[in-house]
Parts: sequence; C-alpha cells; structure tokens
Amino acid sequence: MTPRLLVCTALLAALHAAAASAQVPGYNSKQFRIEQVDGDHWRFTGQVELENDEVKGQKFYANVVDLYTDSHRLEASGNVLYETATSRIAAERVIFNTRAGTGTFYTASGLASIGERADKSMFGALEPDVYFYGETLEKTGEDKYKVTKGGFTTCVQPTPRWEMVAGSITINVGDYAILRNAVMHVKDVPVFYLPILYYPIQDDDRATGFLLPVYGRSTYQGQSVSNAFFWAISRNQDLSVLHDWYTARGQGYGTEYRWVATPTSGGNLRAYRLTQKAATVNGIPLPEQNSFLVNGAVNQDLPFNLKGRAIVDYSSSFQVNQLYSRDIYNATQSVSRVTGSVTGSWSFLNASLAGNRQQQFFGVTQSIVTGSMPSLTAAVSSRKLGRLPLFFAVQSEASRPIYIQKDGSNEIDSSMSKVDITPTLRAPLSKLPFLNVNLNMSYRITRYSESLENNRQVEVPYLRRYADMRADFVGPVFSKVYTPNNFLADRLKHVIEPAFSVQRVTAIDGEDRVVRLGSSYDFVVGGVTRMTYGLTNRVLVRKAAKDQTAAAPASAPRDLLTASVTQSYYTDQRASRFDSTYNSTYVDNGSARPPSNYSPVAMQVRTQPMTALGASVRAEYDYATRKMLSVSTSGDYGVPAARVAVSWSRSLSSFFPTNSVNGSTHLTMLGGRLGGDYSLNWDLQRDVVLQQRVTAFYNAQCCGVVVEYSQYNPYVGSVLPTDRRFNIGFTLAGVGTFSNFFGNFGGRSY
Repeated sequence: MTPRLLVCTALLAALHAAAASAQVPGYNSKQFRIEQVDGDHWRFTGQVELENDEVKGQKFYANVVDLYTDSHRLEASGNVLYETATSRIAAERVIFNTRAGTGTFYTASGLASIGERADKSMFGALEPDVYFYGETLEKTGEDKYKVTKGGFTTCVQPTPRWEMVAGSITINVGDYAILRNAVMHVKDVPVFYLPILYYPIQDDDRATGFLLPVYGRSTYQGQSVSNAFFWAISRNQDLSVLHDWYTARGQGYGTEYRWVATPTSGGNLRAYRLTQKAATVNGIPLPEQNSFLVNGAVNQDLPFNLKGRAIVDYSSSFQVNQLYSRDIYNATQSVSRVTGSVTGSWSFLNASLAGNRQQQFFGVTQSIVTGSMPSLTAAVSSRKLGRLPLFFAVQSEASRPIYIQKDGSNEIDSSMSKVDITPTLRAPLSKLPFLNVNLNMSYRITRYSESLENNRQVEVPYLRRYADMRADFVGPVFSKVYTPNNFLADRLKHVIEPAFSVQRVTAIDGEDRVVRLGSSYDFVVGGVTRMTYGLTNRVLVRKAAKDQTAAAPASAPRDLLTASVTQSYYTDQRASRFDSTYNSTYVDNGSARPPSNYSPVAMQVRTQPMTALGASVRAEYDYATRKMLSVSTSGDYGVPAARVAVSWSRSLSSFFPTNSVNGSTHLTMLGGRLGGDYSLNWDLQRDVVLQQRVTAFYNAQCCGVVVEYSQYNPYVGSVLPTDRRFNIGFTLAGVGTFSNFFGNFGGRSY
C-alpha cells in the first residue's frame, strides 16, 4: 500500500507540465482529454488532475474521471489519489460526493495528520500521522473514516513496527479509532486479539481509554501487572482508575480525580486500598493485612475573598510506604497528616481558621500525634502611625495544640489550649543606601490552659508575659566595580556587607511552667540578651552574550561568589539550646554540643561560575569543642540535554548522627528519543545504599519502551534482603506509559 502512495506523490510534478486547460463550469482541471458524454456528465481521461472550486484544497488525480455536475457525483478509476490539506488517500477506484466531501474508496490506503499539538516525542520527533488501509474505505466526514477488512498504525514506514488489523475500523482523526475483532501485529507477528479496541489518537494528548499495562518484578511483591483506565471527563477534569496485581502479596485498587475549576482553584485526590496476603521473604513471615492510603491537595476560591486549602497524606500502615513506594522520599516517610485551612484578607486584616493533625510512627505500635485542632489566627498588617516613623502590627492566635503519645492501646494525651497576642512596633531609622537600621519592639502575652508543676503537666492555667526588643544593623556596605573584560566577566562588582543585631528578652516569671508542645514561641528563654554578628562577601559579574546587539537588553548580573559567616552570643547559656537560626543548637536529649554562651559558627558559600553550573557549602563549627557539628555541600549542572545534581551532608548529633550522599543524573539524546535517569541515596553512616535506580527510555517513530531497575533497602540493619525491583512499559504513538500508585519510573503521572 505505501509504495503506491509514494509513487502517486512522485507523479504530481509531471501532471502539471503535461496537462491542458478544462472547460467544466465550477471545476479547475488539467488532463490530456475531455468529452461531454451527456448534459451533466463529463469524462476526463489521461493523467487527470481535478479540483472543485467550491471546496478549496480538495483534489483528485486518476486515469479516468466521470463527473456528474448536477448531482456533484464523481467516479474515478486507475491510480486514484485524493488529497486535502490534512489527508491523502490512494485507491483503485472511488465514488465520491464533491460537495459533501464523502465517498467510498475501493482497495485503498490513506494517510492523515493527527495535529500540531500532539506530543512529537512519542513519534520519534517526526510528524504525527496515522496510516490506514482496507478493502473499502468510506470517508463519512471531514476527518472521519470507516475501514472494512483493513488495518491502521501510527508507524508511517514501509514495514510498520506495529499495526492493528481488524474486520472493521472507525477512525476519527485527532480523536479516536474503534476496532472490532482487532489483532495487534508487531513486525507482522500477531501478538494479541481483542473483540473491540478503543485507541486514542487525540491531538491534545487527552483521551478516554485503557492505558498500556506495566509489568514489574520485586523481591517482596513478586511479579506485578499494573493497569489503569483514564477518563477524560472534560478539558478541566479527569479520573483514573487503577489496579495492581502482585503475585506474592495480593492486589491493590485505587483512583485519582484531578480538576481545575479556575486558575487558582483545583486539586487532586488519590485513594488506594491494598490487600496483602501472608508471605515469607528470606525466611521472615510477613503478615496478612489490609492497608488504606489517601493523599491529595485542594485549593478553592470561596465567597467573601476567602480561600480554602487542604492537604491529606494518610497511610494506615507506614510499612506500606517502606515496602511499596518507588521513590526514596515517600519510602522513608513515616508520617500521616491531614491539614486544612480557610484564609481571608481584607484591607489591613488577615485571618485564618486552620486544623492539622499528623501522626509520626516509630514502630508498628509506637507513634506520636501532633498538630492543632483547631487554630484561629488574626493579624493586623503593618500600619504607619500618622506622620511618625513608626509602624504598628498585631499577631494573635487561639489554638488547641495536640500532643498524644501512643503505644498500642495505651495513650498519654498532653493536648491543651492556648491564646497568644503579640503587638509590635517597628521603626526604620536609616534610609541611607549603604546603611539599614531597624528597631523592633513587641510584647507577647500567652495564656496556657495547663502548666507544669514538678515536671508534671497539671490542669492549672498559666499566663506568660515578656517583652522582646531587637535592633538590626546592615552596613555600612562597601562596594567597588571592576572592568576586567575577560572570559569570565565584562564587569565585576565586589560587595562587603557586615550585619549586627542585638536582642533583649525580658525575664519571664515562672517560665519553667511552660508546656512546650511545638510552637516556636514556646521555646523562649527569658532574661537573655542575644547578639548576632556576621559578614557577607558578594562578587557579582555581568557578561554579555556573544550574539548580543546594541538594541538587545544587557545581561542580568550573576552571583559569581557569595560567602557569609555568622555567630551569636547569649548572656544565658540556656538560650543556645533553642536558637532555630542554627541547625546544631536545638537540644532534645540528643545534642553533641553542650549549652554555651556562643552559638556554632555558621559558614555558607555559594558559587555560580556559569549559568548552568553551581555549587554551595554550608557548615557549622563549634570553637569550644573544636568539632565540625554539621556540614553539607551540593553541586548542580544543567543544560537542556543533561542535568546532574550531587549533595553530601553530615551531622554529629548524638541522638541521630547522619552522613549521606545523594545524587541524580538525567540525560537525553537523539532529539529526546533516547534518554535515562540515575539516582543514588547512600547512607555512609551505616554503610548502606538505601536506594539506587536506573531508568531508560527509547521512543522510535511510533512506539517506545521504558525500563527501570532499582535496589532499595527498606530497613537499615534488618534481616530482610534488599528489594530488587524491575519494571518495563511500552508506549504507542499518542498513548504514554503510566505509573502505578506507588510511582514506577520515578513518578506518579498517568
């Protein structure tokens, strides 16, 4: 079929040179011979080219054409070729209605364009077309065809990599193809039979139908097959129904609903039920259990300038995440949380009603529930007081913090209620460009419904009051501009920016009675003066692009190097334990650093020698103990065809010391047809590779394959073996590969 189509195309140039002018009213024709058989019956013979003036872009080529002008009927035979702007059909003969644009082609083959909006990466970066053929081919609409005893494919090649052969095919170009008694052939080899098949070929990549299944194998789950049905409800909403079958552990059922109501309203909700049967892995019995997982996020515009938000990430068993999740972040999460809020802003007033609950698991039976149910906050944004250089603001909160310790059926509930009000005055004292001075003074009043007596929580209210005064100085700033005009920069600016702040918190009467349940202002030490001092060096460069013209805007400056060092001094050593500015100060019976009048020295360096290349280092050093308490470094390089990111971090916390390396790479070649990813998560502290994953894909002209292999250690030090996972999925042009609920191929997109 295809050679005939190509031969007809090659003859088009010769047709124009050899033809003569036609005399049929309403038609523009070129041919060797024309005769009027009857009043409305005209016959064209030779190498005929015929175009209807009423329907532009519609052309016929044939050896013999009989045209009936009154009924707009056309009969053609001998090397027939029908051509429009988006399709071409070759046939032995055709009967056609030139006005309606419909007709029947016999022993025909056709080629039609799907559309410009189709994802060309699924077609090997070539034009997205669909090829079809059959004993008869009926054109029933502008882009609608019915094929009898034929086939179709999106592989427009002499020997298609795949094709669907069927007794009857209905094709709506840019939308769908329905096949009855269909057999899929791969390289002329029959693969499977379906009594009916709905195949999407939409130009916007959204079509209702079954997605291609994904096959996998895992040490824990055994072999698996994941299926999904995608329902494109409308342009702004869709629904996916999922099913996973694990030969060793059971089955899973799930669904996802996504919607976009307005640019600021929408969301997605996902629910999944996993039925696990009992199994033995490496001699370790795994129990039978049912698990439920729900996650999603919602943003919704409400009346009266209100906005609603909700996030849910619930798992009935944290072990499900460890054993089934495909990415390291979800696999290491042992928290179930639900949050929701309604916020509003009116002039200078902001208010929010929120609730959140999260459960942190520490084992099969042990967990801690925290959050706030509910929490009402109201704030008056900063307002200038008349002509005075003073700005006034108020923050307030009424909440019921939750803190429940669970161990099996035993619970210790430390939840209580509190009300907090904080008025603030701010005075900017300097408007100089090289010096910034700000004074802040606030008075905080907090009422707790319960308090501590002899380290025991009792139902005795406690009112805490203290004043907080702070002065911030940035500068004087020194800067100098250089013009090196070298490969690195045309202009270079060096900025030295010192900073100093002093803060005084007044004494708090009975501060040891505070029940600390998580809010940052609960961990305040009274009667303390805190001084923070630091220095920042910045080197900014500007380099014009090679093809930059005088009319083009100048390139933006880039931070070539930023280096800063910061430390704090406290008049009371207790305050060093609760300063959130530093990563190594907070103490919960597990710090490697004892209380001190000085904080660690925090150092941070960031460099970006090129737009695509950057690196950073952050470290905290304790001068008193001569120890590097924490250090982390990262680097990244990214261009359209390749991305690399590597990070290393180490902490000396005696409660949970860490030392880990994480890295990821992404590479694409051949115009996006070939590519892959590699990621590594290595716990150096315990000398365990938590996870390493390799994903590779290849998209040919009309089909593709994606393969994933990963190794994952769900339990550090466990007797359970490393979970080795393998997944493979195939793609046909216009139909992508989906990921199951737990994220095959590094994602959760369907």
